[in-house]
Amino acid sequence: MDLLFHRYASPFLLLDQIIPAGELSEFVNKFWKACDEQNTWEFFLSKVFDMSYADFKESLKPQKMMSEEEIEATINESLDIMNSFIPERSEN
Repeated sequence: MDLLFHRYASPFLLLDQIIPAGELSEFVNKFWKACDEQNTWEFFLSKVFDMSYADFKESLKPQKMMSEEEIEATINESLDIMNSFIPERSEN
C-alpha cells in the first residue's frame, strides 16, 4: 500500500473502481512494472556512467542458460578453490 500512497493521493478510490471491474491483477502487474522501471532509471542515474540507458537495460536481461556440463564444471572448480583454502590440521 505504501507504493500506492506514494503515487496516488487517495488509492482507495482507485482500488474501489479497479476491483469491481475485475482488473486488479492487471493493475498490479502494470503498477509493478512501472515501479521497477522507475527504480532501474534511478539506479542508472546514480551508479552507471559508462553506458547508455538502452545498453544498461540490455545488460540486465538474463543471459543464456548454462548447460549441465557447465554447471558441473563450475561447481567442481568452486569446490577445488574452497578446498585449497581449508588449512590442514596439525597434530600437537
